[in-house]
Amino acid sequence: MKSFKLVPIGAAFAWFVAASAPAFAVTVTPAGPISLSGATALTKSGNAIGCQARLVGTISGTGEISISSAVFTGANLCSLVTATNLPWTGHVTNASNLTLNNVGVDVAIPVIGGQCESTAINATIAQNTKQKETTIGLSNQPLSGGCSVSGTLTTTPVLNVDG
Repeated sequence: MKSFKLVPIGAAFAWFVAASAPAFAVTVTPAGPISLSGATALTKSGNAIGCQARLVGTISGTGEISISSAVFTGANLCSLVTATNLPWTGHVTNASNLTLNNVGVDVAIPVIGGQCESTAINATIAQNTKQKETTIGLSNQPLSGGCSVSGTLTTTPVLNVDG
C-alpha cells in the first residue's frame, strides 16, 4: 500500500509566497515621482564630455524604477547628447545598489559621434541622513560604441532605502 504525505496548507502557502517573491526585496520611501540631477561624464572614443544631467521618472515602494526623460546641459557639446531607448527601467537591488536597463544616448558630434548603449548599468546608492540627501554614483559604466559613463546624481525627493 502506498503512503501519501499531505503538506499542511500553511506550509504550502509559505513555500508559494517565498518562491514567487522577487530576488531583491527592498522598501523605498517615498514612492512616486523622482528626479535625479548632477554632474556626469560621458567618455566616447577617449573623449570626455562633462554635462549636467537631469533624469525624471518614478520609483515604486519595492524599488522598481522607470526613467521617462533624460536631458544633458552645460558645455556646448552637451546639447549634442540625447537620450535614446526611453523609458529606462530598472530596480533597486539592495540598500546600496541599483541596476538601470537599456540606457542609451546618441552623440551627434562629428568624427566621434554615434550610439552608446548598454543592456544594464550598475550604480551605487548612498544615503546621507546628516546632509539629507540620497546620491546615485556611476563609475565608468561601459556602454557600446566605445563609451562609458560616470557621475554623481542627487535624488529629489531624498529616498530612504531599506533592504
